[in-house]
Amino acid sequence: MRNLMYLIDEQYEIQRSVDRKSTSSYYTSRDGLAVIRNFLKELSEDYRKNIIVMDPFAGSGATLSAINDLIKPKKVIAIEINKGPCELTRKILSSLYDNVEVVCGDTFKIAWSYRADLIITNPPFVRWHLVRNRDELIRLMDSMGYGKLIVRRDPGLHVLSFFLIDYILKDGGYVILVIPASTFYTEQGKGAKKLLKSRYDVIGLVENRITPSFSDGSGFKELIIFARKKSGLIGFIDGSNVETEIYYYEGKLRKTGTINLQKLPAFADRNWLSLFNYERASMLISIIERALDNGLLRYLNKHEIARGVEMYGPDFFFIPNAHWAIVREDESSIIISNRSNGTKLVIPRKYLVKCLRKPEYYNDNIYISDPEYYVLAITEEPKGDLGKYVEWGEGLNIPALKFGSRWYQHVWRQLQVKKPHGYIFIHDKIDLERNKVIANYSERPLCASKNFYVIKTNNPLIAAWYNSSIFKETIKVFGRRISETWTRLLEDDYLAIPVPSKIMNIDLRNVNNIDEVINKYLGL
Repeated sequence: MRNLMYLIDEQYEIQRSVDRKSTSSYYTSRDGLAVIRNFLKELSEDYRKNIIVMDPFAGSGATLSAINDLIKPKKVIAIEINKGPCELTRKILSSLYDNVEVVCGDTFKIAWSYRADLIITNPPFVRWHLVRNRDELIRLMDSMGYGKLIVRRDPGLHVLSFFLIDYILKDGGYVILVIPASTFYTEQGKGAKKLLKSRYDVIGLVENRITPSFSDGSGFKELIIFARKKSGLIGFIDGSNVETEIYYYEGKLRKTGTINLQKLPAFADRNWLSLFNYERASMLISIIERALDNGLLRYLNKHEIARGVEMYGPDFFFIPNAHWAIVREDESSIIISNRSNGTKLVIPRKYLVKCLRKPEYYNDNIYISDPEYYVLAITEEPKGDLGKYVEWGEGLNIPALKFGSRWYQHVWRQLQVKKPHGYIFIHDKIDLERNKVIANYSERPLCASKNFYVIKTNNPLIAAWYNSSIFKETIKVFGRRISETWTRLLEDDYLAIPVPSKIMNIDLRNVNNIDEVINKYLGL
């Protein structure tokens, strides 16, 4: 085998000649190539001889030229959509290997007939709305048998690229991918993860600790994945006992631990990035799995959780609001006063539902005796003072007007369909540094705005769990950050994180007592 890898500056400089965003021409960086070379060395020299090696998204040929000293292939295949980089790839690879096929064109149109033993590539990561032939691509994936793995109709080109790679790669073959980290924690990536777990032994996962990306000029966080394709059909493969090695790249690879992806609990499986926080992730997985085994925790059923009410005009539907204050209440009605002109209106209670408005209003205490807001649930044509209030609301030009002449029934309809009444109210966005309270509790059922997830089960222990240090640590490790400090979980995330299975009455007015209660319950 040759003694030196081949890589020249021109292979990176040529990126400037193409539309980098529309074709995602961000070629694998030198850090990424170093990781790829490390993984290749794990394959025996015998395997690396006389095989078909392919890069279906070849760029300027950097991945294939940088491993020329490590392989002695039967054939090298490269496909690249941009003509300039493609011609450079042809020139370089033809000087390095004996049998080379370089094709300039759209990989999704021409690659399906190829087969390879080893695929090393950096698939395109293009925003879905920028993909011109996206409907055609979805139909193509359906026709090739991958439609069932497309969870959303905006899967991302990187996800479809992996399906194509799977089609090309022979059983028993190896793949090394530079791929967006979002593949492993978003809904769009669900199908790719399912395919990986059913058809592949994932040998290694690598996170770059020097920069977020493994691509030159890209700011997106990326991982490198090394996997071996098993034999058999999707859905007919037994669970694997292969341990996936977790690495950091810090100028060299540093192994932090191993994990069995097949045995990950649901909450960990939803976000593989958590595995790079190995020690904390392993500790939490151990605690939660033990509690599940002992019957102390269970998973919520789908009917137990609902998103709160969508408000297309909260300063109309919520009372009080920026324009109206409550000045008096009795058993049958409330009296509201306009903050600008002093106009007073009487609103019958039959149109009013107690409802939580914004999480920041309830950050000091878990227990809620009164949310201090009503939401308007108008069931019929408004008359009298209610009619005047609706007439005033029309002048606000609120978004709910798009629902037509009975726009004022918008919230009432949601209450009928979604039934977002419950006892526990999880804040939609969580700042773990500043927010002492993550979820509120009420002894009587209340509704809430869309800024909350509503748990319909009346169990104070579940509310305590959501406010405990161990749950906050779970969010830190397995949650999805939307900024430096804010984390957001979706409904499916809450269905994947277990909650206490036993019902206990505890004092939620004392926030400082929460950890003691939860730790004692879990036997910690």
